[in-house]
Amino acid sequence: MLFWRKNIIITAIIIAILFCTAPSWAADERVEETVGKLLVREFNPESIFVQATNGGSFLYAKATGIMLEGVRIESISISAMMKGMPDKQHTQDKYGLADMIYMSRGEIVLLTKDVNDYFKRTMDDIKGFKNLTCNFSKDGFKISGVYTAKFIFTFNIKLSAIGRLGIKEDGLHVVDTNFYIDGVKQPEMITKRLLQEINPLIKKKKIPFPIAFKEINMNGERVVITGNPQPLSSGNVWKYSR
Repeated sequence: MLFWRKNIIITAIIIAILFCTAPSWAADERVEETVGKLLVREFNPESIFVQATNGGSFLYAKATGIMLEGVRIESISISAMMKGMPDKQHTQDKYGLADMIYMSRGEIVLLTKDVNDYFKRTMDDIKGFKNLTCNFSKDGFKISGVYTAKFIFTFNIKLSAIGRLGIKEDGLHVVDTNFYIDGVKQPEMITKRLLQEINPLIKKKKIPFPIAFKEINMNGERVVITGNPQPLSSGNVWKYSR
């Protein structure tokens, strides 16, 4: 009887030790919840949707209404194959999670109205720029505005730029662009210098995941930079909205 009681006590102690030392992931929350909370903390999105397979080998996330480089991003999506099941050690910050991604596809959606709002908030009455607006089409973009220069007299110079958006290794760039002042095309030297100041529009390093993009689609309302990420056909889901 005494031996039997000792076995019960020893078994109870072993079970207690196992529970105390088990990964907190299993006790607290699932992969999709932990990843979702990390993204909420880092980006403060308007809403987020995260999917994960049971083992956490595949993830899909879509965040709506985040700020990058001062520009509101309508949405950013990613579908990723993980090197292994991400744990809390790798989800303490966005770069830790990035280290766990084997490969991924992404998508960024920009709205014309948000780009123009950015120009209005950051450029109007700064460095002489006023009334900057941007228009997108399937063929490219056009930016126009007024530059005010003061030298004895005040000069209001009409500026415009016509070009395309391109994907490069370090991010989203303005490419194949011509600048015009009062309707006169500017020399290549000036164009090159201006592009150096502008590019990249969105830096890849600001996106904490190794995302692959394939194409850019534009119309009058939005720009879609995409690698065609797809939601999982099945998986556990976590949602957030503020």
